[in-house]
This record gives sequence, C-alpha cells and structure tokens, in this order.
Amino acid sequence: KIEEPLDLLSEGARRLGAGELDYQIAYTGKDEFAPVCGAFNEMAARLKDSVERTRRDEESRKELLAGISHDLRSPLTSIRAYVEGLLDGVAQTEETRQRYLRTILTKAEDIDRLVSQLFLYSKLDLEGVPMEMRPIRLDKFITGFVDESAPDSRAHGLELTAEQLAPVTVSADPEQLRRVLSNILENSIKYKDKEMGHLRITLEEESGRLTLADDGPGVPEDALHKLFDVFYRSDPARKNPAGGSGLGLAIAAKAVQGMGGTIRACNGPNGGLAIEIILPKEGSRDAEDPDHRG
Repeated sequence: KIEEPLDLLSEGARRLGAGELDYQIAYTGKDEFAPVCGAFNEMAARLKDSVERTRRDEESRKELLAGISHDLRSPLTSIRAYVEGLLDGVAQTEETRQRYLRTILTKAEDIDRLVSQLFLYSKLDLEGVPMEMRPIRLDKFITGFVDESAPDSRAHGLELTAEQLAPVTVSADPEQLRRVLSNILENSIKYKDKEMGHLRITLEEESGRLTLADDGPGVPEDALHKLFDVFYRSDPARKNPAGGSGLGLAIAAKAVQGMGGTIRACNGPNGGLAIEIILPKEGSRDAEDPDHRG
C-alpha cells in the first residue's frame, strides 16, 4: 500500500529532474497519498510555468538588447560619417557644413528620443510611474484630442476622425491616456501605405470599448499578439526600418495596463490595424471632465 505511491513520487521526481516538466502522477487511490500526489502535480505545473516565464523573459531581454543595438547603430553611424566628413574637409562650403551639422543634430535628437522612450518603458514596466487616476468623460477627451491632433496628423498624410462616440466615463490618468492615443496615432502615420491614410476612432457605450482603426496594410494574424512587445516590428506588411523605435505600442500597452485596462490588436473588417482599449468605467456620467491635455 505504501510502496506504490512512494515509487510513483520517486519516479515523478526523477522525470522532473530530467526535464520532463509535463509529467503528472496518475494516482487513483483515495487514501492519504492522494493529496500528496495532487500537490506534486500542482508543483510540477507551477515549475513548468516558472521555467516558461523565465525562458520568455530571457528571449525578451535578448530582443530588447538587439533592438537597442539596431536602433542606436544607424544614427551613430550617420553622426560618425558626417563628423569625419567635416574633419576631412569634404564639406567645403558653408552651406554644406550647415547641412552636415543639421543632420548630426537630427540624429542626436533621434538617439535622445530613443533613450527617453526606453527610460519611460522601463519605469512603466517596473511600475515606477504613479498613475493619477480620475473620472474622465472619454468621449469629450477624445473629441479634444482629435481637435488638437488632426491638423498635424493631416500634414503627415493621415486623416484623423472620431465617430460614434458614446457618452462613457472611465477612470484614467489623463497624461498617460493622451500618450496612449498619441503613440497609436504615430504608429498609424509610420505604417500608412496610401498618400492620405485614415485613422477612425469609435467608442461603444455598453462595453466602453475604444477602437482606433486605420486603413494601413494590416498585420498577419500570428503577429498580432506580438505588436505590444518592445522593439517588435511585424514582417512583412508593417515592417519599416525608418518607422521609429518600435517602442510606441509597447509603451501604450504598459500605460493601459497600469491604469487597470486591457488592450488588444486585431485586423479591421476592411483591412488595416485596429487597436481596442477598455478602461475601468466610472459609475456616473456626470463625473468631472478634466482638460484633455492632463
């Protein structure tokens, strides 16, 4: 009676030690060994989850380092080339020297922007950014965001519109919410494949779902869940080496999660990428309507 369950436990420990993390003890007895074997199986499942999580974290770390290296190398190479050109006397006219210096400044600003985004992502990832949550009339907030952002967006070849905005009050941090919307808008501008693209914002009352859908190239189904990974650029439809750091959607996802909301990506019914966001709803529609700039 004692030997069989002990042998099962011993065999289970041996196979776990050999790396068979899917192994489960099949013990059908109804005696005092049943909870012991059940606890062993739960431990094995938790061990497998822990190992998988460690593996994913390690892959993310490697991808992060590769992304940082890739995105720093390009501007640094340009800065070095233009500085060498200035030192070697290639830029012989004042106009050419000024052009070289403006390019160096632009590339330095690109590096500064990347470092700032990395710092923000790290703070959000470590929950180091305090969220100043307050009731926000989301429909009015979006209207203000569109009024403010549409002219510049149009100048960059993307028509920004808000339609069917139901009256919904959510709990959110205005500054972080604006950053989320801005990052999604910038992502649509980067990957548009038409002379004038479109980004349409809608808000449903019952579910409180906020949807930002563009008419760009869309994303392969198997790549949708990776869009919010740091430095991920989907391939081939929305891969653009000059499209930015790949941090925008990752920061947006961290900010939404930090506000207690959910975010997901899907392909729209008419093509293009759609980002769906649901933030915690407030009970009253008559809540304070803070300035949309935060």
